[in-house]
Amino acid sequence: MSVVVVNENRCPQNHPCPVVSYCPTGAIKQRSWNSAPEIDRENCKNCGLCIRVCGFGAFTFADNNK
Repeated sequence: MSVVVVNENRCPQNHPCPVVSYCPTGAIKQRSWNSAPEIDRENCKNCGLCIRVCGFGAFTFADNNK
């Protein structure tokens, strides 16, 4: 199964993340404007909307081998 992950190397971490407001379940949070967003696994449905919205390509799918 694939899950959405944040690649902190691709995230500029220097502004409010616009993806936070697009997440339909509210699973993406950002502690401060100069930190990478975090994904709440309990609420994330892996819909991929964040992947399409992020202009930096910081959100991607990765294999979850659980």
